[in-house]
Amino acid sequence: MEVDHKQTEPSKSSSRSKDACVRSIIICLLRVPGAIGNDPVTHSLATRAHQRWMKNHTSLSVPAIPRAEFLERQSKLCHVLQDENIDALIAEPSATTLYYANISSYELSERPFLILFTKDCGMTYLAPKFEVGRIKGMAAVSDSLEIVEWAETDSPYLTLLNQTKLHNVMVDDATRYMIINGLTSVGMKVRPMSATVRAIRAAKSDNEVRILEAINKFTVDVIRAIQKELTIGTPRKELESALKSLFVRAGVGEGFWAIVLYGPQAASPHGGNIDGGLEKLKGGEFVLIDIGSTLHGYGSDVTRTILPDSSVVSQELWDKWTLVHDSQSAAISNMYENKTCSSVDEASRSTIRAAGWGRYYTHRLGHGLGLEMHEHPYLNGANDERLSVGNVVTNEPGIYVTTEQAGTIGLDKGFGVRIEDAVLVTAGGPRLMTGSRAKSPYEP
Repeated sequence: MEVDHKQTEPSKSSSRSKDACVRSIIICLLRVPGAIGNDPVTHSLATRAHQRWMKNHTSLSVPAIPRAEFLERQSKLCHVLQDENIDALIAEPSATTLYYANISSYELSERPFLILFTKDCGMTYLAPKFEVGRIKGMAAVSDSLEIVEWAETDSPYLTLLNQTKLHNVMVDDATRYMIINGLTSVGMKVRPMSATVRAIRAAKSDNEVRILEAINKFTVDVIRAIQKELTIGTPRKELESALKSLFVRAGVGEGFWAIVLYGPQAASPHGGNIDGGLEKLKGGEFVLIDIGSTLHGYGSDVTRTILPDSSVVSQELWDKWTLVHDSQSAAISNMYENKTCSSVDEASRSTIRAAGWGRYYTHRLGHGLGLEMHEHPYLNGANDERLSVGNVVTNEPGIYVTTEQAGTIGLDKGFGVRIEDAVLVTAGGPRLMTGSRAKSPYEP
């Protein structure tokens, strides 16, 4: 059979028509976000940083606290209560109840819901009668749980006293005044949480350390990935969003928080009256990033003062970064068992004071870190509490100069520098929860 080539071969006009069609398709694809990879969103700071982070990051595959450890904590507590002649520790849903019984998710109201840990190692709820069904559904850990129900027409505190016969009680640090007042109004003797009870939660177990180490190392990994992709001109809000996106993608975005400050904004350690994040990063100014999130309820708290690779600061600012780093080193060298919190703070502070910048170090050195972002022990000049094995504390010296102050010392504008790592006190000395410290603003 003969083939008619005239019918099968495309004409020149037909070919030109197809070429035009292809060009139109390409143009359309270029206009569709992400269609062929040229859209700016595809190459956003968040995406670039995530790609870098994927190459090297800490695993968050760390198990949560097992049931046996909760029961062990309750046993330690009840023995302390016996030694101190206390009938029960009373707490509202808080970090304390999360620590001892895995209870935290209950919204406080004017109706008391109390958790009592008794000296016989039992646990009791004081609960509104109409809420008992919901409260029973909480995943509390206990081998011996009783529920005292109170009706809306009765006094919850009198009901508790009549049914439990408790008289000498200790209240959690986070207990509201209305609760304390209610307990005392029916004749209970109420005392604040003792240092011995507080010390139980302050000493972290091996399981807690593994969780804290994972989330804090992860947080540093995020900052390092961001620093390598950060460029001059990046809006502050975009940087904050990029940081959050890495936590969200890793499944730990729920507890995310951030303080992101550019240049003179960092003169106020936690920020202040700044705009909506539209300002863009300028060359020659530091970026202060103080961020964290949670894993199994335990938090990270990391601060780095960084520069994009393309940015250079004055020698004056560089020297301040180095001075803060030296101050952090001095503190770490003193983070040993039995050292007072005040002496560790002074070791850090004296380094900056000796260089003539002491007045610009405006806050304490650090705080305990665990189920709460700020918890005991606190590293400040007035606290003579001694560090113990198992304490995890932050080490976060800083120098902060406002623009007004800068003018009096020959600088054009204000700045802030802070470096923060969490440190575990061990029998052998301090151990970084972040894995490694910052080496420079380019190596956070």
